[in-house]
Amino acid sequence: MNIFRDIKDVVKDNKTAVTIGTYDGLHLAHRQVLNTVTGLAEQKGLRSFVVTFEPHPQEVLKNKTPDIKLLNAIDEKLRLLEDAGIENVLVIEFTEEFSKTEAREFYEKYIVGSIGISDLVVGFDHLFGRNREGSIETVKALGREFGFEVHRVEEIDIDGSKVSSTRIRHALAEGNIEEANRLLGYEFGFDGIVVEGDKVGRTIGYPTVNLRPVKENKVMPREGIYCVKVKHEDDEYYGMMYHGFRPTLSEGIQRALEVHIFDFNKSVYGEKITVGFLKRLRDDKKFSGKEELIAQIDKDKEDSLKYIEEFKKRNINN
Repeated sequence: MNIFRDIKDVVKDNKTAVTIGTYDGLHLAHRQVLNTVTGLAEQKGLRSFVVTFEPHPQEVLKNKTPDIKLLNAIDEKLRLLEDAGIENVLVIEFTEEFSKTEAREFYEKYIVGSIGISDLVVGFDHLFGRNREGSIETVKALGREFGFEVHRVEEIDIDGSKVSSTRIRHALAEGNIEEANRLLGYEFGFDGIVVEGDKVGRTIGYPTVNLRPVKENKVMPREGIYCVKVKHEDDEYYGMMYHGFRPTLSEGIQRALEVHIFDFNKSVYGEKITVGFLKRLRDDKKFSGKEELIAQIDKDKEDSLKYIEEFKKRNINN
């Protein structure tokens, strides 16, 4: 996949199917849009192109959700776009100055004038430009003027409610990771850098890697213990992740993200690993002491290994 961060690096080609958006989460409704883009590209012999923004507009403007928590860091989003079959991505640096760009000016300068376009694909609630002044009617008018087709993808409902980033955030806040994964169409996770911990885990037979998320304002599921998938470099592992304040082993002041990785004995300090959440095992709680804690972790491991076996069988059958 070609990734552009400067519009000047893009070679104009009018035989291009384009979609534009922040695409936080790249959930099932977003995938419907992307599938339409790649489908048009295949049918008409076009190149597929996504235009997205970094940082997220709300991180800059802070007028709608001042403390916004994001489902994806930019690297995660780019991996998901590549997995969806997108060939080209332009990442526009979103600034306060850029936010003042009018809808027509944006299309003239970036889409029609620099990328080139024959087909535009938009979601059912597509708004863009200064103060989100551009609507579906705006792009239809621009399409007539500049000679490109507009394809609007309808919303997706699951269980009577539309699939949205807000709905996924609510599921994560409740610790309902399996529901979040169902709406996303993949395992929710995060990229983290391995940092020094206090090494208490190894004293109870469960050494852990301590993680600092690459994206500070990344959404995290509700505190608790989770069965997870872990990727380090090109290798994939499974394990258990603790997300909480460690009420048994510490003062419970600082949040901890710790993963005990099964069959793993590498030193990975300072390196990046990717964690994918598979299942919530239980809530966090304070135990009477180390013995009770170890007994519970033994049970967590047993539950995790059982779930992992079922998970692998499901994936083989699918």
